[in-house]
Amino acid sequence: MATANELNGCLEISGIAADWDYKASKPANWPDHPQIASVQFDPGAADDVLVIVEQWDLGPQRFYAKCNDVYDQRCKYYHGSRMIPYIDFSACTLSAGHKVTIELWRG
Repeated sequence: MATANELNGCLEISGIAADWDYKASKPANWPDHPQIASVQFDPGAADDVLVIVEQWDLGPQRFYAKCNDVYDQRCKYYHGSRMIPYIDFSACTLSAGHKVTIELWRG
């Protein structure tokens, strides 16, 4: 079960051990179809992979990162594009200590 913490327009997700569905896990005060500023991936170990698709496990890929080491943080900027993030666990390699941060657009 993933842990999601929300603070000031940022949603931090860690401990992902199954698919993570934004619609089912979003904070109550977040929109159903949010405008995203950025997604940041902090790996737990070398060769961690994060895949985020649109809305469900067969949706188009919106974020991909394979990290070379634990310090290889990846970030992608969406500049307010609308996206319903869905983390397809079967497409990911996530080690203990990983973290995903989704930031809402404040434009």
